[in-house]
Amino acid sequence: MKNQRAALRYAQALLELAAAEGKLDEIDRGFQETNRLIEKHPEISNLLMNTTIARDEKEDFLDKILPENTPSLLVNFIKVLIKKRRFQELGLIVGTYHRLYEEKKGIRHVRVTAAFPLDEMLQEKLKGALQKKLSGQISLETETRPDLLGGMILDFGGTQIDGSFKTALHELKQKLLV
Repeated sequence: MKNQRAALRYAQALLELAAAEGKLDEIDRGFQETNRLIEKHPEISNLLMNTTIARDEKEDFLDKILPENTPSLLVNFIKVLIKKRRFQELGLIVGTYHRLYEEKKGIRHVRVTAAFPLDEMLQEKLKGALQKKLSGQISLETETRPDLLGGMILDFGGTQIDGSFKTALHELKQKLLV
């Protein structure tokens, strides 16, 4: 729990700095790329968390391994994490930052579960309708479940709209049994 609070504080601070510099998108992209690099090469994490290596050596190493196009704000932020011995929480901070970034940009995630795979045209129509209803950008995640028989289930922001045939038939059956 303590780590999540710390991750939130660090992510909020970075978000505010990125917003002030007009680099929200750039920092989010750089953060994702940096996290992928570190996940792909766990030895980087091991080296940067090693207490026997001097901080300035770690910072020099960081400057060498990060791509040249990594925003300086992000590089300095990671150096602060190293200095404050919070580097091990980088993954948590990246996830928290991304969630805050999407909130700030008005991006809403919607999970669509349908009885059949949705083609591109249908996904775009659904996205358009949801953008009007939910007032914001929509990120669709689709799932196929043939047991629904038809229709679809929408999940977003703690709300579920079940328009599946399976549920409709179940409700009809319950009404007929009463």
